[in-house]
Amino acid sequence: MGGLSLSLACGPASTVAMVEATQSYFEGPWQMVRIIENLRDGVIGEVWGQVEFLFDGEGLTCLESGVLRFQGVDYHTGRTSLWRFDGDRIEVQYEDGRPFHDFLTQDPIALQIDGDARYEITYDFDPGTWTSRWEMLGPGADYMMTTRYRR
Repeated sequence: MGGLSLSLACGPASTVAMVEATQSYFEGPWQMVRIIENLRDGVIGEVWGQVEFLFDGEGLTCLESGVLRFQGVDYHTGRTSLWRFDGDRIEVQYEDGRPFHDFLTQDPIALQIDGDARYEITYDFDPGTWTSRWEMLGPGADYMMTTRYRR
């Protein structure tokens, strides 16, 4: 994927840009590229697709769709999540409203524990582009997933 640069900084430079990580920052369409690295098996998957954040009366509904290429085979993929905004806190929920993870805009890191699995999600926001980086570790998972979103 030549030319794909993933900035994962969470220091002072991204804190300044985080001021824009509000409901209006996310609202609307985005293009995405996701790299999934299975560290245990040395397998890499890729997703290309679209994301749209739509106002739903309580916050935003995030509709994601794309094509996952994994071991040479393409699959349609999609998911829906709910994003809720409360001051400097952003809560991401599953489609049915169950809590998934949350983070503060000044410290865009979320930690999710699910049984023996540990998920750390780091966000980096800049004008017109943002990145989420997931690091998963547990009995059945040892992978990183990095997604770059662009207008």
